[in-house]
Amino acid sequence: MSTDQSASSPASETNRRTANYHPSIWGNSFIVSNFPDDEQLEDLKEEVRRELIAAASNSSEQLKFIDAVQRLGVAYHFEKEIEEALGNTFDNYHDTDDINDDLYDVALRF
Repeated sequence: MSTDQSASSPASETNRRTANYHPSIWGNSFIVSNFPDDEQLEDLKEEVRRELIAAASNSSEQLKFIDAVQRLGVAYHFEKEIEEALGNTFDNYHDTDDINDDLYDVALRF
C-alpha cells in the first residue's frame, strides 16, 4: 500500500517571454548617486558642530537643535558635543527663566 512518488521527477521548465524594450530617453542619470566625498562630509559635520556651539547661548534653541539632529539620525557623529551641551544645560537649569517655555521646551528639558 505504499505509494511510489519519485523525488527525482524533472522540474517543469517555465518558458518566459522576452521583451525588446527600447532604451530610456533619460539614460541612467537618475540612477547615479551624488553622494558627497569625505571632504564634503567633514565640512558638513564641522558646520553642524558650529551650529551646536552657536546655539549654546539659548538653551531652548540648543535643545531643539539637538532634537533635530537626533531625529535626522546623525547624532552618533556628535555624541561628545551633545553630551557636553546637555551637561551644561542641566548645570545651568536653575539660572534659566523657564516661565515662557511651551510644552515642547518642557518636554525636551525633561
